[in-house]
Amino acid sequence: MNVYMARQPIFDCNDDVYAYELLYRNNGDENAYNGISGDESTAYVITNAFFGLDVKNVIGGAKAFINFTGNLIKRGVPKMISPEILVVEVLENQLADEEILDAVQDLKERGYMIALDDFEYSGAYNDLFSLGDLVKIDFRTSQKSIEETAYVCRYSNKLMLAEKVETQAEFEYAKKLGCTYMQGYYFARPSIMSGNSIQPLPVNLMNIMQLMAQPDVEITEIVDVISRDTALCQRILRLINSVYFGVSNKVSTINQAIMILGLDYLREWIYLMGMQKITQNDNIEVMRLALLMAKFCRKLSAFIPEAAGQGESFYLMGLLSMLVFSGDRVLAQALDEFPLTTDIKKGLLRRGGIYSDVFEMALAYVEGKWDEYDEVASNYHFDSDEISDIFVECTREIENLNMI
Repeated sequence: MNVYMARQPIFDCNDDVYAYELLYRNNGDENAYNGISGDESTAYVITNAFFGLDVKNVIGGAKAFINFTGNLIKRGVPKMISPEILVVEVLENQLADEEILDAVQDLKERGYMIALDDFEYSGAYNDLFSLGDLVKIDFRTSQKSIEETAYVCRYSNKLMLAEKVETQAEFEYAKKLGCTYMQGYYFARPSIMSGNSIQPLPVNLMNIMQLMAQPDVEITEIVDVISRDTALCQRILRLINSVYFGVSNKVSTINQAIMILGLDYLREWIYLMGMQKITQNDNIEVMRLALLMAKFCRKLSAFIPEAAGQGESFYLMGLLSMLVFSGDRVLAQALDEFPLTTDIKKGLLRRGGIYSDVFEMALAYVEGKWDEYDEVASNYHFDSDEISDIFVECTREIENLNMI
């Protein structure tokens, strides 16, 4: 499934890119916001930046301005992204809510920069104004409003960002007012970015959301659901290797990935994925195949003494066969992004060793290439009838799963 978003650069007074504002887009043809709910559009922006695209490529070494609704702020969603890269944009129509003010105060104490979006100063907004680090002044409003807001910002030592700057004259005017940052069509229009992302199956997403809503959920239950879904697995691996987590240790099991992420953050990422209302099932048959590979790889490894105790690592390798089915380019990119162990990478690339042998045997068996299977299997002296039985068992387990 293709995913889209847009980014618009924010420049400093030296014409250097300070940040990008990340914006919702739902296709590659219409470069405009189409009016879906604020919660849903922010969910799309965040999940697409981290899952459908590589957030490192989206923002580079700059910051990301993201607009959060009051609901998402109260849930603590901004805390899922490092304050080193995130600027939290808050709209003035959220300012009267005490719970939001408390949540914004907490974000400030955690080191997040707070930007007040489309802000026109009024004494009624003193509480939130005091929490803001940066005020975005809309240059499509009246000159009187612009100058009054700029005056209060200068008096209060607030940074100012002139947005919707469209002409050289407005650019000079913004500098005269004391604006540190600039954004608008005069500099650059939003540019659409696109990528391809497999989507979690709706039934699995619903199951994991229900589990995460339980206060005493067991990690083993979560692992069980995620292990059925290649998309969920890939998203977690990409997330923990993003600029947000950037793990140094290599991951060999889904359980380890979840432990690195932590249940609290996992719960919010699952919530955001649910907000997308995923209904695309284009890859169901390929995902069935990847799940069959996962189960079969784990079963095959149980017959190899040297692989004792590593069943879940073989399962993860089999689940990631989706990358192999997607082509060499996708595989190479994913192996570079995902913090997988060397054994799993060698297995997926089929570069020798037990993991490579198990992957080759499983793939050949699934594809009915018996000569290729026998060539590798002869080194392990498997009982052919026993292997046939476990393959049938794995196939029946997949057929019994509801994957719509």
